Amino acid sequence: MITRPVALLTLAIGIVGANSMVLAPITAAVARDLGGAPAEIVQAAAAFGLATALSALLLAPRGDAIGPDRALRQALVILLASLLASVLAPSKWALIGAQALGGIGAGMALPAIYSLAPQLAPKGEEKRTMGIVLSGWTLALVGGVAGSGFLAEWAGWRSVYMVLGGAMALIYLLILRMDLRVERLAQRPTSPVTALRVPGIWRGLFAAGALMLGFYGTYAFVGAHVADRIGLGAAGAAYVTLFYGTGFGLSTFLDKYLDRLPQNRAGALAFSGLALVYLAQAIWGADLAMLMGIALAWGIVQHLGLNFVVSRLAELDPAQRGAVLGLNSAVTYLAVTGGALLFRLPYEAGGLMACNLASAVCVALAAIECLLPDRRTGTA
Repeated sequence: MITRPVALLTLAIGIVGANSMVLAPITAAVARDLGGAPAEIVQAAAAFGLATALSALLLAPRGDAIGPDRALRQALVILLASLLASVLAPSKWALIGAQALGGIGAGMALPAIYSLAPQLAPKGEEKRTMGIVLSGWTLALVGGVAGSGFLAEWAGWRSVYMVLGGAMALIYLLILRMDLRVERLAQRPTSPVTALRVPGIWRGLFAAGALMLGFYGTYAFVGAHVADRIGLGAAGAAYVTLFYGTGFGLSTFLDKYLDRLPQNRAGALAFSGLALVYLAQAIWGADLAMLMGIALAWGIVQHLGLNFVVSRLAELDPAQRGAVLGLNSAVTYLAVTGGALLFRLPYEAGGLMACNLASAVCVALAAIECLLPDRRTGTA
């Protein structure tokens, strides 16, 4: 059952996620306006990702002390300031600074949302509710990535940040009017250090890193593959993204079935499915129609894997949920950078197929981890 708070958190994920993705499709338009090469504008995206990782690591634990609802409100204020600064940015360095500020807000907001989701869920519906909230990334992909390019062409790149700012302001006002207060479970201050002592955290972070490195390592080069191998421009890559986002959203209806399985078995199933998807891309990815169909399946199993990873980490220690999920967000945004850097050599050597094979290895290792005995429970 989708309650009003859950729907609001889903929309919040969509807006925060879109803000982290929209620069890529509009880089050329920004470069024409502010000066410099598109590669220089990409530095703003790098600043956003690095600031998000640091914020998630250092500031997300505050949510355990002040409550994730209050942490989310504070994060949205920072994000609003970042979006306003982006709209008004007179130079590329001003935009880089504005995006770094946005990364600070995102690093606080995402762990706060993930912390609130299971606490606001109806009893027994925690994992399914987390899956619904995670489907907000579909809004980010479809609305953010696909919609921003069109909007930038029609009304200029600054209009993208204006629309995002308006949506963010609306979310903030709705959150102020809705009671999202939950029980504060922390009995002492938390930090990355205390979170890293939680039993099971290292295995959970390994699974998170393998999942996201595998994803971003392939996703970062899909656009280049569509252009270099298939001979199409941004429109072709947008179709692949659209099918992926559609699959990611549709997967919400499957969460309830995986919830019936033991947690680690569900994770092994999701990661094994991802390995098969990457292998399918390696074999049939040279055909756009096949690539779009595979992208639909990719979105479905990626959502299942992400739901497993986040739900697993959220359950480890409720009193340190903000700190633990902050580590997850830090790992995620490090994987964004790592995927682009580490998979560049495979792409240059063997194209997307080489990236697919490397991604398949990442998620296969995560599947194996799920099947290893858990010392905390003595079960696999």
